[in-house]
Amino acid sequence: MPNDALRDSLAEKRWLTALSEGDTNALGGIYELYGERIFRYTFRLLGNRTDAEDATAETFLRVLRRSAELRADGAFRTWLFRIARNLCIDKLRQHKLMELPPDAQYSGSEERSALRVTIQQALNQLPREYQDPLVLCDLEELSAKEAADVLEISVPALKSRLYRGRRALRDKLGSLLERTS
Repeated sequence: MPNDALRDSLAEKRWLTALSEGDTNALGGIYELYGERIFRYTFRLLGNRTDAEDATAETFLRVLRRSAELRADGAFRTWLFRIARNLCIDKLRQHKLMELPPDAQYSGSEERSALRVTIQQALNQLPREYQDPLVLCDLEELSAKEAADVLEISVPALKSRLYRGRRALRDKLGSLLERTS
């Protein structure tokens, strides 16, 4: 395990233990570890900064509400992403969101920004069953086992969706890039 991952794992255990013992300030430590990743994940799923901020905040509020039940057993990250995913699904059911958010911030050159927008458009056009594995594994770098746990599917099913999703994304990108050329 790389040093950063080991350090994060030890910090996670320390914060979860403190939170389960009633130290509500420990939620700040957990947020430091996962807040940015959960926000990125919810933003990718929702495509809207405000909704992503709401979903991220609600994710951590649910952690606080369930703090007495927390165990530092290594499954916390999976559980956290599952909460965020379920909140996003609920939000998406509430209203249809625009494909590309007007408030999205893309840094870098114009060409790089255009490529990011094109990739996001292609990802948004994929069925949810392909989007989720791609975002979790390729963008958020969760392992296949963790992503399968978040999505509540088997690892072989995840790998199949990941393969099909990557192929579909490649096809979409090919047609989108041809149109922009």
